[in-house]
Amino acid sequence: MKRTVQQLMIIAAAAVFGYGCAGSDTGTDITGTAVEAQITEDESGSQDPMDPDTDMSAERTGNNTVSADNTIGRDMNIVALVQQNPNLSTFLELIRAADLVTILESPAPYTVFAPTNEAFAALPAGTIESLKDPASKLELTRIIQAHVLPNRISSAEMQHNMPMVTAQGDEVIVTKDGAAIEVGGAKVIIPDVQASNGIVHVVDRVLVPPQRSND
Repeated sequence: MKRTVQQLMIIAAAAVFGYGCAGSDTGTDITGTAVEAQITEDESGSQDPMDPDTDMSAERTGNNTVSADNTIGRDMNIVALVQQNPNLSTFLELIRAADLVTILESPAPYTVFAPTNEAFAALPAGTIESLKDPASKLELTRIIQAHVLPNRISSAEMQHNMPMVTAQGDEVIVTKDGAAIEVGGAKVIIPDVQASNGIVHVVDRVLVPPQRSND
């Protein structure tokens, strides 16, 4: 099943927008040794990737439902914000399926590029169903991580040709022309939605992780 999902995502990268995220092969392999479960940023600005093997199911709220009142400080956290937008419902379902709800509710600062439902609908038929299969959890986690940065970056801080390191350790490149911003080929259509634990940018395409030699 994992191979089927990977093949579908490769097709998506070519058919939807011609390429996936720019990246390197030096990122953390999600099938390797477990790393820190939370994304952290130390005083020197170094970033640790998420641990895709962490089981967060026991810590999630009842029946996989995230309350819009589940906040940290004055603002809603990232998951609650995503839940409030009906056009991000597919992304929310995949966050839950990957057991990443608790991580994205945690206080550490994140930047999340949230694809719309239309972006997911543009993937090859059967891709979303395959990703929700428990056998594809590692691959799904890797895809969600491609949309998360372990620090807070606003649109004003993004510069043309600026590389950013995702939660899985790959690079995604920003292209900027005035107010128009693309991240890994995906257009930012709603920038700078502030959350209590980071910032959300809504994008029009799914960011496909780069393929690695051992995939």
